[in-house]
Amino acid sequence: MTKSCGACKKFLSLTDGVKCSKCSTHYHRACLGLGPSNKASVSSSWECDACKRLVPRGNRTETPVKSLLSGDDSEATAKGSLITSGDSSSSPAAQSMTLELTLEIRQLREDLQAARGEIQQFRAEMFDLKSSLTDTNDRLASVVSRVDRLEKKVEDTPETSQLESTVAELKLELQERDQRELSNDLDISNLPEELGENPIHLVTLVAAKLGVILEERDIVSAERVGSRHGRGTEGAGAGGADRPRPLAVRVTRRALKDELTKSARVRRGATTADLGLSAAPRPFYINERLTKHNRFLFNKAREAQRRLSWRFVWTKQGRVYARQAQDKAAHWIRTEADLTRVFGSAIEPPINK
Repeated sequence: MTKSCGACKKFLSLTDGVKCSKCSTHYHRACLGLGPSNKASVSSSWECDACKRLVPRGNRTETPVKSLLSGDDSEATAKGSLITSGDSSSSPAAQSMTLELTLEIRQLREDLQAARGEIQQFRAEMFDLKSSLTDTNDRLASVVSRVDRLEKKVEDTPETSQLESTVAELKLELQERDQRELSNDLDISNLPEELGENPIHLVTLVAAKLGVILEERDIVSAERVGSRHGRGTEGAGAGGADRPRPLAVRVTRRALKDELTKSARVRRGATTADLGLSAAPRPFYINERLTKHNRFLFNKAREAQRRLSWRFVWTKQGRVYARQAQDKAAHWIRTEADLTRVFGSAIEPPINK
Protein backbone atom coordinates (compact mmCIF):
# COMPACT_ATOMS: atom_id res chain seq x y z
CA MET A 1 0.00 0.00 0.00
CA THR A 2 1.37 3.43 -0.93
CA LYS A 3 0.61 6.86 0.43
CA SER A 4 1.45 10.47 -0.43
CA CYS A 5 3.50 12.90 1.76
CA GLY A 6 1.39 15.21 3.89
CA ALA A 7 3.77 18.06 3.06
CA CYS A 8 4.70 17.78 -0.63
CA LYS A 9 1.83 15.44 -1.70
CA LYS A 10 4.27 13.26 -3.59
CA PHE A 11 4.71 9.51 -3.49
CA LEU A 12 5.85 8.15 -0.13
CA SER A 13 7.10 4.66 0.58
CA LEU A 14 5.88 3.10 3.80
CA THR A 15 9.44 2.21 4.74
CA ASP A 16 10.79 5.70 4.22
CA GLY A 17 8.72 8.22 6.16
CA VAL A 18 7.60 9.59 9.46
CA LYS A 19 4.12 8.98 10.84
CA CYS A 20 2.18 11.34 13.12
CA SER A 21 1.13 9.62 16.33
CA LYS A 22 -2.29 11.37 16.29
CA CYS A 23 -3.53 11.74 12.72
CA SER A 24 -1.37 8.92 11.23
CA THR A 25 -0.30 11.20 8.36
CA HIS A 26 3.01 10.25 6.75
CA TYR A 27 5.79 12.74 5.77
CA HIS A 28 9.04 12.56 3.91
CA ARG A 29 12.02 12.84 6.26
CA ALA A 30 13.53 15.34 3.85
CA CYS A 31 10.40 17.51 4.01
CA LEU A 32 10.85 17.68 7.77
CA GLY A 33 14.57 18.49 7.43
CA LEU A 34 15.63 15.28 9.17
CA GLY A 35 18.06 13.95 6.58
CA PRO A 36 18.55 10.27 5.70
CA SER A 37 16.77 7.63 7.76
CA ASN A 38 19.96 6.20 9.19
CA LYS A 39 21.10 9.50 10.65
CA ALA A 40 18.32 10.23 13.12
CA SER A 41 15.58 8.32 14.92
CA VAL A 42 12.04 9.65 15.50
CA SER A 43 10.09 9.37 18.71
CA SER A 44 6.98 7.25 18.52
CA SER A 45 4.98 10.11 20.11
CA TRP A 46 5.91 12.62 17.39
CA GLU A 47 3.10 14.89 16.20
CA CYS A 48 2.84 16.86 12.99
CA ASP A 49 2.40 20.63 12.90
CA ALA A 50 -1.35 20.36 12.19
CA CYS A 51 -1.91 18.31 15.33
CA LYS A 52 0.38 20.53 17.42
CA ARG A 53 -1.64 23.60 16.49
CA LEU A 54 -4.64 22.01 18.13
CA VAL A 55 -2.76 21.79 21.42
CA PRO A 56 -2.67 24.94 23.66
CA ARG A 57 0.64 26.85 23.68
CA GLY A 58 3.09 25.90 26.38
CA ASN A 59 6.67 25.00 26.97
CA ARG A 60 7.17 22.83 23.90
CA THR A 61 10.75 21.90 24.17
CA GLU A 62 10.21 18.97 21.84
CA THR A 63 10.00 21.21 18.77
CA PRO A 64 13.01 20.80 16.47
CA VAL A 65 13.90 24.54 16.25
CA LYS A 66 13.69 25.23 19.98
CA SER A 67 15.78 22.19 20.82
CA LEU A 68 18.44 23.40 18.36
CA LEU A 69 18.43 26.94 19.81
CA SER A 70 18.66 25.69 23.38
CA GLY A 71 21.65 23.58 22.50
CA ASP A 72 20.71 20.94 25.15
CA ASP A 73 20.33 17.63 23.34
CA SER A 74 19.97 15.58 26.50
CA GLU A 75 17.09 17.71 27.78
CA ALA A 76 15.36 17.56 24.41
CA THR A 77 15.59 13.77 24.41
CA ALA A 78 14.24 13.53 27.96
CA LYS A 79 11.13 15.57 26.99
CA GLY A 80 10.46 13.63 23.84
CA SER A 81 12.40 15.68 21.29
CA LEU A 82 12.03 14.83 17.65
CA ILE A 83 15.79 14.63 17.16
CA THR A 84 17.71 12.24 19.37
CA SER A 85 21.21 12.73 20.72
CA GLY A 86 22.64 10.70 17.89
CA ASP A 87 21.42 13.16 15.20
CA SER A 88 24.21 15.44 13.99
CA SER A 89 22.14 17.27 11.34
CA SER A 90 20.40 20.68 11.82
CA SER A 91 17.70 22.77 10.16
CA PRO A 92 18.52 25.18 7.28
CA ALA A 93 17.83 28.19 9.57
CA ALA A 94 20.27 26.93 12.18
CA GLN A 95 22.85 26.19 9.53
CA SER A 96 22.49 29.69 8.09
CA MET A 97 22.83 31.21 11.57
CA THR A 98 25.92 29.11 12.26
CA LEU A 99 27.45 30.14 8.93
CA GLU A 100 26.82 33.83 9.63
CA LEU A 101 28.37 33.56 13.10
CA THR A 102 31.37 31.76 11.63
CA LEU A 103 31.83 34.48 9.01
CA GLU A 104 31.50 37.24 11.61
CA ILE A 105 34.03 35.58 13.90
CA ARG A 106 36.40 35.13 10.98
CA GLN A 107 35.98 38.80 10.00
CA LEU A 108 36.55 39.85 13.60
CA ARG A 109 39.75 37.82 13.72
CA GLU A 110 40.93 39.44 10.49
CA ASP A 111 40.15 42.91 11.86
CA LEU A 112 42.01 42.13 15.07
CA GLN A 113 44.96 40.85 13.11
CA ALA A 114 44.98 44.00 10.94
CA ALA A 115 44.76 46.20 14.06
CA ARG A 116 47.64 44.29 15.58
CA GLY A 117 49.68 44.91 12.44
CA GLU A 118 48.87 48.62 12.51
CA ILE A 119 49.85 48.85 16.18
CA GLN A 120 53.14 47.14 15.44
CA GLN A 121 53.76 49.54 12.55
CA PHE A 122 52.90 52.50 14.80
CA ARG A 123 55.35 51.24 17.41
CA ALA A 124 58.05 50.94 14.80
CA GLU A 125 57.37 54.48 13.55
CA MET A 126 57.41 55.84 17.11
CA PHE A 127 60.71 54.10 17.72
CA ASP A 128 62.16 55.66 14.55
CA LEU A 129 60.81 59.08 15.57
CA LYS A 130 62.32 58.75 19.02
CA SER A 131 65.65 57.80 17.52
CA SER A 132 65.46 60.76 15.12
CA LEU A 133 64.66 63.17 17.96
CA THR A 134 67.54 61.81 19.98
CA ASP A 135 69.91 62.34 17.06
CA THR A 136 68.53 65.86 16.51
CA ASN A 137 68.99 66.76 20.18
CA ASP A 138 72.54 65.47 20.08
CA ARG A 139 73.32 67.51 16.97
CA LEU A 140 71.67 70.61 18.43
CA ALA A 141 73.67 70.25 21.64
CA SER A 142 76.80 69.93 19.53
CA VAL A 143 75.93 73.09 17.56
CA VAL A 144 75.22 75.04 20.76
CA SER A 145 78.53 73.90 22.19
CA ARG A 146 80.36 75.00 19.05
CA VAL A 147 78.62 78.39 19.06
CA ASP A 148 79.57 78.91 22.71
CA ARG A 149 83.18 78.09 21.93
CA LEU A 150 83.18 80.44 18.94
CA GLU A 151 81.65 83.26 20.98
CA LYS A 152 84.22 82.80 23.68
CA LYS A 153 86.96 82.69 21.09
CA VAL A 154 85.67 85.87 19.45
CA GLU A 155 85.43 87.66 22.80
CA ASP A 156 88.98 86.69 23.66
CA THR A 157 90.30 87.79 20.25
CA PRO A 158 92.01 91.21 20.22
CA GLU A 159 90.39 92.02 16.87
CA THR A 160 86.96 92.00 18.52
CA SER A 161 87.52 95.20 20.46
CA GLN A 162 88.95 96.79 17.34
CA LEU A 163 85.85 95.80 15.37
CA GLU A 164 83.58 97.20 18.06
CA SER A 165 85.51 100.44 18.03
CA THR A 166 85.26 100.63 14.26
CA VAL A 167 81.53 100.03 14.36
CA ALA A 168 81.08 102.76 16.97
CA GLU A 169 83.06 105.22 14.84
CA LEU A 170 81.00 104.37 11.78
CA LYS A 171 77.79 104.94 13.74
CA LEU A 172 79.06 108.35 14.81
CA GLU A 173 79.95 109.24 11.25
CA LEU A 174 76.49 108.27 10.06
CA GLN A 175 74.85 110.29 12.83
CA GLU A 176 76.96 113.34 11.98
CA ARG A 177 76.15 112.95 8.30
CA ASP A 178 72.42 112.84 9.14
CA GLN A 179 72.86 115.98 11.23
CA ARG A 180 74.64 117.77 8.40
CA GLU A 181 71.63 117.12 6.18
CA LEU A 182 69.65 119.27 8.63
CA SER A 183 72.11 122.15 8.51
CA ASN A 184 69.46 124.48 6.99
CA ASP A 185 66.62 123.31 9.28
CA LEU A 186 65.25 124.74 12.49
CA ASP A 187 62.32 124.12 14.85
CA ILE A 188 59.86 126.78 15.99
CA SER A 189 58.02 125.51 19.06
CA ASN A 190 55.05 126.72 21.15
CA LEU A 191 53.38 128.48 18.23
CA PRO A 192 49.58 128.09 18.53
CA GLU A 193 48.27 125.68 15.91
CA GLU A 194 45.12 126.71 14.06
CA LEU A 195 42.98 125.12 11.40
CA GLY A 196 43.70 126.29 7.86
CA GLU A 197 46.92 128.03 8.86
CA ASN A 198 49.62 128.92 6.32
CA PRO A 199 52.91 127.68 7.87
CA ILE A 200 55.17 129.54 5.42
CA HIS A 201 53.39 132.86 6.01
CA LEU A 202 53.54 132.20 9.77
CA VAL A 203 57.33 131.73 9.54
CA THR A 204 57.74 135.07 7.75
CA LEU A 205 55.75 136.77 10.52
CA VAL A 206 57.94 135.17 13.20
CA ALA A 207 61.09 136.26 11.34
CA ALA A 208 59.79 139.84 11.09
CA LYS A 209 59.03 139.71 14.83
CA LEU A 210 62.71 138.88 15.41
CA GLY A 211 63.91 141.62 13.06
CA VAL A 212 64.95 139.32 10.19
CA ILE A 213 63.72 139.97 6.67
CA LEU A 214 62.61 136.58 5.34
CA GLU A 215 60.65 136.23 2.12
CA GLU A 216 58.55 133.22 1.17
CA ARG A 217 61.01 132.29 -1.59
CA ASP A 218 63.67 131.88 1.09
CA ILE A 219 61.66 129.06 2.69
CA VAL A 220 61.98 125.58 1.17
CA SER A 221 59.37 123.96 3.42
CA ALA A 222 57.45 124.53 6.63
CA GLU A 223 55.15 122.01 8.28
CA ARG A 224 53.97 120.74 11.63
CA VAL A 225 55.70 117.56 12.77
CA GLY A 226 54.61 114.95 15.29
CA SER A 227 51.20 113.55 16.16
CA ARG A 228 48.27 115.78 17.03
CA HIS A 229 47.05 115.11 20.60
CA GLY A 230 44.41 117.78 21.12
CA ARG A 231 42.69 120.80 19.64
CA GLY A 232 41.26 123.82 21.42
CA THR A 233 38.28 125.86 20.36
CA GLU A 234 40.59 128.54 18.97
CA GLY A 235 43.52 126.34 17.95
CA ALA A 236 45.70 123.73 19.55
CA GLY A 237 47.54 125.03 22.54
CA ALA A 238 44.89 127.57 23.42
CA GLY A 239 42.12 127.40 25.94
CA GLY A 240 43.78 124.66 27.96
CA ALA A 241 44.37 122.32 24.99
CA ASP A 242 47.53 120.24 24.58
CA ARG A 243 50.81 121.81 23.60
CA PRO A 244 50.95 122.54 19.83
CA ARG A 245 53.20 120.60 17.54
CA PRO A 246 56.54 122.19 16.57
CA LEU A 247 56.93 123.80 13.19
CA ALA A 248 59.81 122.30 11.16
CA VAL A 249 61.29 124.87 8.77
CA ARG A 250 63.94 124.50 6.05
CA VAL A 251 65.42 127.65 4.53
CA THR A 252 67.45 128.01 1.36
CA ARG A 253 70.68 129.14 2.99
CA ARG A 254 72.46 128.18 6.17
CA ALA A 255 73.21 131.84 6.86
CA LEU A 256 69.48 132.55 7.15
CA LYS A 257 69.09 129.77 9.69
CA ASP A 258 72.02 131.08 11.76
CA GLU A 259 70.62 134.62 11.63
CA LEU A 260 67.21 133.43 12.86
CA THR A 261 68.65 131.40 15.77
CA LYS A 262 70.96 134.30 16.74
CA SER A 263 68.09 136.81 16.70
CA ALA A 264 65.97 134.41 18.78
CA ARG A 265 68.71 134.29 21.45
CA VAL A 266 69.06 138.09 21.44
CA ARG A 267 65.29 138.60 21.70
CA ARG A 268 64.73 135.82 24.18
CA GLY A 269 61.19 135.96 25.58
CA ALA A 270 59.52 137.15 22.36
CA THR A 271 55.82 136.25 22.24
CA THR A 272 53.21 135.58 19.57
CA ALA A 273 51.62 138.97 20.06
CA ASP A 274 50.99 140.95 16.84
CA LEU A 275 51.22 137.77 14.74
CA GLY A 276 47.51 137.79 13.97
CA LEU A 277 46.79 134.59 15.91
CA SER A 278 43.50 134.06 17.73
CA ALA A 279 45.18 132.40 20.73
CA ALA A 280 46.43 134.37 23.68
CA PRO A 281 50.03 135.61 23.36
CA ARG A 282 52.69 133.15 24.49
CA PRO A 283 56.47 132.92 24.14
CA PHE A 284 57.87 130.93 21.22
CA TYR A 285 61.28 129.33 20.80
CA ILE A 286 63.58 128.78 17.82
CA ASN A 287 66.25 126.06 17.90
CA GLU A 288 68.33 124.09 15.47
CA ARG A 289 66.64 120.97 14.25
CA LEU A 290 68.39 117.88 15.60
CA THR A 291 68.39 114.24 14.62
CA LYS A 292 66.66 111.75 16.88
CA HIS A 293 70.00 110.72 18.41
CA ASN A 294 71.17 114.27 19.12
CA ARG A 295 67.74 115.28 20.40
CA PHE A 296 67.94 112.41 22.89
CA LEU A 297 71.41 113.54 24.03
CA PHE A 298 70.23 117.15 24.33
CA ASN A 299 67.21 116.23 26.48
CA LYS A 300 69.34 114.04 28.76
CA ALA A 301 71.88 116.83 29.11
CA ARG A 302 69.14 119.30 30.04
CA GLU A 303 67.86 116.92 32.72
CA ALA A 304 71.35 116.55 34.17
CA GLN A 305 71.80 120.32 34.03
CA ARG A 306 68.74 120.85 36.24
CA ARG A 307 69.84 118.19 38.73
CA LEU A 308 73.44 119.40 39.01
CA SER A 309 72.70 123.13 38.54
CA TRP A 310 75.04 123.44 35.57
CA ARG A 311 75.05 126.80 33.89
CA PHE A 312 74.99 126.08 30.16
CA VAL A 313 73.65 123.37 27.81
CA TRP A 314 73.26 124.41 24.16
CA THR A 315 73.54 123.30 20.55
CA LYS A 316 75.67 124.72 17.76
CA GLN A 317 75.83 123.46 14.20
CA GLY A 318 73.81 120.45 15.29
CA ARG A 319 76.22 119.53 18.09
CA VAL A 320 75.35 119.30 21.78
CA TYR A 321 77.57 121.14 24.27
CA ALA A 322 77.55 121.51 28.07
CA ARG A 323 79.50 123.80 30.45
CA GLN A 324 79.30 123.81 34.21
CA ALA A 325 80.16 127.53 34.65
CA GLN A 326 81.47 130.50 32.71
CA ASP A 327 85.10 129.75 33.58
CA LYS A 328 84.82 126.02 32.90
CA ALA A 329 85.62 124.14 29.71
CA ALA A 330 82.88 123.18 27.29
CA HIS A 331 82.15 119.50 26.65
CA TRP A 332 81.08 118.13 23.29
CA ILE A 333 78.52 115.34 23.87
CA ARG A 334 78.42 112.85 21.02
CA THR A 335 77.40 109.58 22.70
CA GLU A 336 75.72 108.24 25.83
CA ALA A 337 79.16 107.42 27.16
CA ASP A 338 79.96 111.14 26.97
CA LEU A 339 76.87 111.88 29.06
CA THR A 340 78.09 109.54 31.79
CA ARG A 341 81.63 110.92 31.54
CA VAL A 342 80.49 114.54 31.84
CA PHE A 343 77.58 114.30 34.30
CA GLY A 344 78.38 111.06 36.13
CA SER A 345 75.55 109.35 38.04
CA ALA A 346 73.14 112.21 37.30
CA ILE A 347 72.32 110.49 33.99
CA GLU A 348 69.55 107.93 34.22
CA PRO A 349 70.02 104.80 32.05
CA PRO A 350 67.87 104.86 28.90
CA ILE A 351 64.79 102.62 28.80
CA ASN A 352 64.37 101.21 25.28
CA LYS A 353 64.61 104.58 23.63
